Amino acid sequence: MATLSADANPYEIHKQDQQSEQIWSELYPQLRSLAKRLIYSFHVPLWSGQEEDFTEDIVQETIRRAIERMRQSECGESAPIYSLKSMLFVILSNYCKDLRRRDLRMIHLWSDEGINEGQLPEMVSDEDVATQVYNEALFRLLAQEIANFPKKQQQALLIDLANRTYCDGEPTPLQEAFLAVGIDLHEYQQILPDGYRERCRHSSLLCHAYKRIAYLSSVQEYISGV
Repeated sequence: MATLSADANPYEIHKQDQQSEQIWSELYPQLRSLAKRLIYSFHVPLWSGQEEDFTEDIVQETIRRAIERMRQSECGESAPIYSLKSMLFVILSNYCKDLRRRDLRMIHLWSDEGINEGQLPEMVSDEDVATQVYNEALFRLLAQEIANFPKKQQQALLIDLANRTYCDGEPTPLQEAFLAVGIDLHEYQQILPDGYRERCRHSSLLCHAYKRIAYLSSVQEYISGV
């Protein structure tokens, strides 16, 4: 995209501002359409019922990253941008895929705790032991963070985790992590509300709770440091 010199007259600046505004107003609906199409095609359980929220978040983050990329290009820190539209679509697609991997990984992490230990094979590899140690440390970190969540988000999250967790028999590492901070997951096992509004409210709170987890600096630092 062209830039104006420092001595450009006010008319040229105003003209470029109008052109930029028109470009963004044309691209914004296209970004929303692409984001929504990807969200519905990925079938991520945590996104169900929150497609509009995720669409807006993804579009806003895409624009933020694009503006940062444009600044880097103008300063000569990165390659020139030959097509703003193509760049935006690539950024959006990659970001949406990253979110899918993150949220599916989060679901699998919790779901694995629901496996009955009596059904596991007796032989355990070194890799399995390392994975278990990694998960236990991560569970302890998450439990400490979740204990300080806003109450409504915390409750929605604990209900979801309790309903996914095998709570009979010996406590799992996930249960032990929460017990260490005074939370008994067994107490949160319950049937979800039947009413549409109540379910939507629960889904919204759950969505925001999982997003809060994903953006926790302590969790990101732990994962990147392992």
